[in-house]
Amino acid sequence: MIHFPTKYSDILERISSINPIAYSKTRNNLSGDVTHISPYLTHGVVSLPCVRDIVLKKYSKKESYTFIFELAWREFFQRVYMEEGSNIYNDLKSEQVGVVRSGLPKNLIEARTEIEAIDNAYINLYETGYMHNHARMWSAMLATNVGHYDWWDVSRHMFYHLLDGDKASNSLSWQWVAGTFSSKQYVANQEMINKFAIKKQHNTYLDVDTSVLTTIDPPVLHGENSFDLSTDISLFGAAIKLHDISAGNVLLYSIWTLDPIWLPSSSPHNKILFIDTEELSDFPISPKRISFILNLAKNIEGIKVVIGNTKELERWSKTRDTQYKIYRKDHPAIYEWVGFVSEPEYMFPEIVKVPRGFMSYWKKCEMYL
Repeated sequence: MIHFPTKYSDILERISSINPIAYSKTRNNLSGDVTHISPYLTHGVVSLPCVRDIVLKKYSKKESYTFIFELAWREFFQRVYMEEGSNIYNDLKSEQVGVVRSGLPKNLIEARTEIEAIDNAYINLYETGYMHNHARMWSAMLATNVGHYDWWDVSRHMFYHLLDGDKASNSLSWQWVAGTFSSKQYVANQEMINKFAIKKQHNTYLDVDTSVLTTIDPPVLHGENSFDLSTDISLFGAAIKLHDISAGNVLLYSIWTLDPIWLPSSSPHNKILFIDTEELSDFPISPKRISFILNLAKNIEGIKVVIGNTKELERWSKTRDTQYKIYRKDHPAIYEWVGFVSEPEYMFPEIVKVPRGFMSYWKKCEMYL
């Protein structure tokens, strides 16, 4: 069973152990040599350029090409999010076709779809907070293009359970599968799933030609559940109040920007992890993920938790002595927060205008590899 360490030195060790050659050859297999570093990228413990540079110390750019290509997907999604904001929660390029249901496919989230690779992936998700990328695509495909559900609720359900649930990567990946952020819907039949699954399966309702997959509408996917998950804010533990923060500069952290080596300085700073209750109401996260976040935050010496909303944060900032500054890292999920913002950490900062298609973006990236 996959384990996700939270100690910073262990995280760096995991990144240092990445073999981009093996990754390139096997990453699509459910048992392949994948990196398991996505939760640390999602929560800002390490940046994409940092990961790339660590790998390039041991391997050439040619050997690392596929690995950097996949990292670029995450950067692409983040930059689309930075430009589009909350528009990424709506059909971005075109309207989803074939939708007849909303809510959650009951048998999908209960791991009873009769497709073993997908059911096992959901069981693993609930146990570990992780799902292989290919299994995510198959799950999204089954929900949207075969089960004909609107992508929104079921994507938020997956986000709730994932340790690496990222607003941009999750929403835009589901839209890519559903065809609302791509040129066509993604489909995979049983033969295609068997190619990458650990165990082969035959004679399922997906054992048909891909050309008819969007028309089969299997009854096992018809039962609907409502989305009733919520964030248990109490699990963040004892928190201080905004007015209890001492005089002095403030380093303002979010659940997306838990970089333990950000702005090292000999001068004293108040280090605050601000938990935005409104955000976690709109995008609830699991108790497992809350525990993971708090353990990651322990890498930041002296950090204290504050719970509130952005309006309270803004009012508080106006009451402080102007000689003291508030600093935060750049991230599209917290673009409305107060504070002086550090420059975004992109692998390809040279690209100013981001195309709306990944391959067009990647062609620009290749010029700077």
